Parts: sequence; C-alpha cells; structure tokens
Amino acid sequence: MNIENKLTMKIASVRKFLMLAGGMIFMLPIGIAAQDGTVNDSLSLTLDKAIEIALSENPSVKVADKEIEKVDYSRKEAWAGLIPSISGEASYNRNVKKPVIFLPEGGFGGGAPGGGGTNTIEMGSDNSYTASVSASMPLFNMSLFRNIQMTEIQMEQALESARQSRVNMVSEVRRAYFNCLLANDSYQVMKRSVKNARENYESTKSMFEQGAAAEYDVIRAEVQLRNLEPSLTDAKNGRRVSTLMLKILLGMDNKVFLKFEDQLEAFNNHIENMPDHPQNDISNNSELRLMEVQQLQLDKQFDLTRAQRFPTLSAFLNYQYQAQADNFEFGDYNWVNPVVAGLQLRIPIFSGFSKSYQEKQVQISMEQLEFQRENVTRQVTASVLNAFTSMEAAAERVESGKVAVRQAERGFEIAQTRYQAGAGTLLELNDAEVAMTQARLNLNQARFDFLTARAEYEKVLGNNLPGKLVER
Repeated sequence: MNIENKLTMKIASVRKFLMLAGGMIFMLPIGIAAQDGTVNDSLSLTLDKAIEIALSENPSVKVADKEIEKVDYSRKEAWAGLIPSISGEASYNRNVKKPVIFLPEGGFGGGAPGGGGTNTIEMGSDNSYTASVSASMPLFNMSLFRNIQMTEIQMEQALESARQSRVNMVSEVRRAYFNCLLANDSYQVMKRSVKNARENYESTKSMFEQGAAAEYDVIRAEVQLRNLEPSLTDAKNGRRVSTLMLKILLGMDNKVFLKFEDQLEAFNNHIENMPDHPQNDISNNSELRLMEVQQLQLDKQFDLTRAQRFPTLSAFLNYQYQAQADNFEFGDYNWVNPVVAGLQLRIPIFSGFSKSYQEKQVQISMEQLEFQRENVTRQVTASVLNAFTSMEAAAERVESGKVAVRQAERGFEIAQTRYQAGAGTLLELNDAEVAMTQARLNLNQARFDFLTARAEYEKVLGNNLPGKLVER
C-alpha cells in the first residue's frame, strides 16, 4: 500500500471518529441553538455548576421530590387514624303507613283461652325527624399502629428513591458535560488541522508560482484541505448536539449559550490521583440501599398481617336530637336528645386461615428478596471492578497518548521543515499532519473514556453526590 492510500485511509478514520464523537446528529430534533451564533442569554458553566443546576431544575429530580411530599402526606394520614373521628347525620321519614304492634285479643289482660284473634296498635307519627352527631376513637388497634410504622418505612423508601435519582442524574450530567468537552476539544483539534492544511496549501501554491513546487503538490494540498473541511463540520455539529443533550439534562432553554470553562486536560488530576485498588465498600449503592428498605417494608408488612389477629378496642359517643309529629308545626314539637356512649371490643376468632396464608406469602417475598439481594450484590461488585478496570485501561492510554502527541507534533515539525527546504514531499507532510491530528483526538478520547468510567465507578458506589446531599 502506497503513502497516498494510507493517507486517504487515515483521513477517513479521523472523520469516522468525529462522527461517532458527535453522537446521533440526524436523529435529534432540528432547531438546535448555534454555539457560534449570537444569542441573548449566555452562561459560563463548570462541572460543579452543571450538577447544581441539574439537581434543582431537572424534571426527574422534581418528580422524586414530589414523591417525598406525597408520601409525607400519606404518613400524616396514617397518624390521623389516632385522632377521634366525628360525623354528623340528619334524616326525615314520612310514615305513609305507620308501623304497628300486635296485642292479644282482650287487651293487655289477655284474651280467652284458645282465642285466635289479635289487636293492633299503630306506633309513631306521620313525620319523624332525627339529627345525630357521632364520635369514635380507637383505644387499641394493633393494625393501625403497624400501618403507621409502615408509612415511616415508605418515607425512607421515597427518600432513598430520590437519592437514587440524584445519583443517576449526577452521573448523566457528568457524562454529558465530558462529552461536551470532548466535542469542544475535537473541534479545536480539527480547526487547528484545517488551519495547518490551509497554510500548507497557501505555501505550496506560492512555491508553485515561484517554480519551486510541482502542480501535483498544489493539487494534493488542496485535496487535503477539502478532505478535512467536512471533518471540521462534523466536529462542529457534534459540539452542538452534545451541548443540546446537556441543556436537556439541565432543564435549560435551547437558546441559552453555554460557555465551558474547562477542558478535558483540566481533569488530569483525577487520573493522577486514581486509587490503586477498587473500593470494597458498596454499602452506598442505591440498589442495595433500596433493597434494605424493602426488607424493612416486608418485616413491617409481616407484623401488619399478624396484627390482624389482635382484638381492637374503640370508644364511641352518639348524640341525637329527634322528634315525631303528625303535622308540620315545628314550634309545638317535643324534641328529645338521647346520648349514648360506650366501648366496642372486636375479637377476631376465625377467618378461614386467610391470615396464615397472608403471612406465608410475605415470608416467601422475604426469601425472594434475599436471593435478589445476593444477585445484585454480585452484579454491583462486578460493575465496580469493570469500571475500575476501564479507568486503568483509559489511564494507560492517556499516558501513551501524551507521548504519541509529543512525537507526532515533533514529526510534523520535521516534515514541515523538510518540505519547506525541498528535502521532503507533500505526502510526507500530509501524513505527518494526519498522524498528529489522530494522536490528539486519541488522547482526548482516552481522557473522555477515563472520566466517563470514573463517573460510572462513583455512580455504582453511590459516592458521586455533593457533600450536602450524600446522606439524604
């Protein structure tokens, strides 16, 4: 394979790299705010600031916070069961035919022996009015007490779910932010490469006009420039798309112009301070913490089911205000107001073994959860190891990439000097330019891979939240 074919293949690989780094450009909505255009609003962004905005503005985080608020009201509802309940009732009855009682024939003194007749006496009046107020309060209800304890566990679950949403959000924001930095750095690399190609073209054209270079060299220099310009466009589009994805996570308007204060190189301290061994403590993992809460829920659910076997004791009070009459002259009515108070004891005796079967179902759920927890623990441990291994591999590629960039830059300088002195060819210069561009892109990609692997590593461990939110 000659030098020209190698050069063409390298340029194609650079374009492919940039298209992958830019993401799925044509699958996203049209109307992306231009990053190089003039807009009204602008925001200078750092990683910490991006995380802070996402944790306060992202809709998924807001939904999780609303869930906490909803569960809190559910908990208050359970506690309200201990407060006396009061209800009122009023009724009006029209006795179209009054009820009667049956008396033996002969009246209250009794009838003749063997008599079969009876007398009837109507009861009540045509109109009956009743108004009552009832109050009741549980004195002992084990199911109610267990249900209150259950709502406390539900609150813990809501809090942990909100924490999990924040852990995931921080990881997504970091990935999106690093993707923006990768797109920016790649754009700058391609912009510098196009600038060098344009300078080479202008220099070669000037040498051709002076008779110091062949027309073929001018053509090759122009082809090199034309081949790199689409790659620059791809890098520019990739930067726009990555910025749009970050804005979606931050809950921002597309018209806001983002200015990034960081570069991938600024995070080299993470690579230098990488731990020697993966962390063994996975107790902060969100999935495991949620399973711990689920275990507590099942324990309380078992207690709640068993509490149905206990008797219940409640107090009640009923006050009535009633009257009966055959007319509607309310002023002449004789209103009475009986009051009834007492205690009600309910003792469950037999319910067809349903409670026993319910307890067995909960016990089986607890066994299932234990099996699931063992499996998730193994998966989390493997995920931590995989993320750490990816960090190690990316860190090695970063160190190798630094050397490659230094050597490629030195090679380009030598090739440029040789070409200007007439000792080298344009193909050598172009090959050195492509090698330098590829080395810079590879270094940026290695840094990006390390930072995303580190974001995944901290996400799995559950240690990526800002300090004030770690224990929430």
